Amino acid sequence: MAEPQSPPPGASPADDRLDSWKDIAAYLGREVRTAQLWEKNEGLPVHRHQHSRQGSVYAFRSELDAWRQIRASLPEPVPAGEPEPLPPASARPLPAKSQARLRWAVVGLLLIAAATGGAYIWSARSTASGSGPSAVAVLPFVDMSAAKDQEYFSDGLTEEIIDALSRVPNLHVVARTSAFAYKGKNSDIRTIAQQLNVDAVLEGSVRKSGDQLRITAQLNRASDGFHYWSQTYDRPLKDVFGVQREISQAIANQLRAGKVSGRQPTSDLEAYRLYQEARYFFNQFTGEAFHKAIDRYQQAIARDRQFALAYAGLADAYSYLAEFSESPPGEVMPKAREAAERAVALDASLGEAHTALGLVKLDYEWDRPAAEREFLRAGELNPSSSWVHHWLGHLREAQLRLDDATAEMQAAMKLDPLSEPLHWDLANDLLLGGRSAETRAMLNKAHELFPNNPAFVGFLATVDIRTGDLGGAESAIKMLSSGYPQTNPSYLLAEKGFLAAKQGHRADAEAALQKLEQLRRQEFVDGTSALEICVALGDRKCAMLWLGRMHDEHSANFVYLPLYYREQLELVPEAQQLLTQIK
Repeated sequence: MAEPQSPPPGASPADDRLDSWKDIAAYLGREVRTAQLWEKNEGLPVHRHQHSRQGSVYAFRSELDAWRQIRASLPEPVPAGEPEPLPPASARPLPAKSQARLRWAVVGLLLIAAATGGAYIWSARSTASGSGPSAVAVLPFVDMSAAKDQEYFSDGLTEEIIDALSRVPNLHVVARTSAFAYKGKNSDIRTIAQQLNVDAVLEGSVRKSGDQLRITAQLNRASDGFHYWSQTYDRPLKDVFGVQREISQAIANQLRAGKVSGRQPTSDLEAYRLYQEARYFFNQFTGEAFHKAIDRYQQAIARDRQFALAYAGLADAYSYLAEFSESPPGEVMPKAREAAERAVALDASLGEAHTALGLVKLDYEWDRPAAEREFLRAGELNPSSSWVHHWLGHLREAQLRLDDATAEMQAAMKLDPLSEPLHWDLANDLLLGGRSAETRAMLNKAHELFPNNPAFVGFLATVDIRTGDLGGAESAIKMLSSGYPQTNPSYLLAEKGFLAAKQGHRADAEAALQKLEQLRRQEFVDGTSALEICVALGDRKCAMLWLGRMHDEHSANFVYLPLYYREQLELVPEAQQLLTQIK
């Protein structure tokens, strides 16, 4: 668009002009990406400086107001529960050249409207042709509050929408972990969709001021960035659950996916705020963050003793302290069991509650049939939950059903392609299946995706040791020692000791075992850290010592030993008596 010499008639030059995409988007209450798409597809009146770079833009408030007024004359979004009818052939998108001519014509009308105050009819546009998309990614909603202090709230809103859509049958919804990998990044919608293998992408923002909310949401078509639907909601904070349901149902309507089952987890808004904070911390997946999550869950429960979701979250946080070897299982898993059982008792239709209880049944009670009942029920309630597929995969490992375990991990990965734990777990199943080349390829990809996670470097060392590439293992362990100071000390000692044993350096391997014994006096050390060293040394007494400790401490890894260390445990026949404790 050519650069005007002055603002539209009646406008004050100082007050009317917006001098960047950021200012334009803020004035419209949307994200920059959305404003840019509106200019491309709907004639948003944006000007570019002559002989300047492409991104140097400005706009006039009066023109934007006129454009917004005309755009408001579009038909309202389809009411909840009523699928939008397919457009007639005459309403299908025009060829690219015709679209461009139409946009310039509309912009001209808008400029006239801004000058005269007249209104022009906005041409209806096409939504989708054929059946709606079957896969969607919900990007993290942006916190646009003045103080920028509502990140946990915008993250929580995003999670709730993901959860609501994941309970819709036959709809593929990208899991939270992968969606949140794009948080704070101004990536192109089409690129995101290609990376996540989805047909549509939802983006939005949250502005919270006191007890008032403004939530914007826009569903974009992956192929070209054109949007199916957009809406702004101005509501009191007390209506947050209703808004979540409205947004989720509107998206489901556009995707022709059916009815979204609504739920209001609590009537106490402060309890809900604390729950959102707890989820925010839990998803950081560190020992310190798990403790913070437990504190917030407990505060939320203190306000609402019927808050089933908070009990389920509390159970997961306690369980993951044991999963990450941060705390002795005997100290935290009984608390996890109590919270999970309470969650199921309060709401038996809550998939998260059944998953939390299944985790306890599998990793602490070693009761595989009971765990299977809980995970299968969770899958019925949350068919698109990667979390459920992930834990079904672990159950199949414990049942020695490696092919089924790999299939479940792959199903989880499809729903959550940027999950760090899933890359680890799927690589582990591939290694156990003797697919070392695929394992290396996956770990190299994971190391590229998650360069700050030392676990993948350590895993590469393990693969090298087990396949006889001791030189490669030595290089990986040196990298782990020098480049990743955050590495768990017991994990690093285990890798060094295992390599030393395989190299025939018995004294160095035994020294690593002694250091693990010393470390055990200061903090919890899971037996798997030492077991492989003992077996590699052929030291049956050492192996039985650490196996006995894993049994007595109810190690979260004990139930997987028959698969993970099948060949190694054949050297320790005495272990079979302990393993009979697994149901």
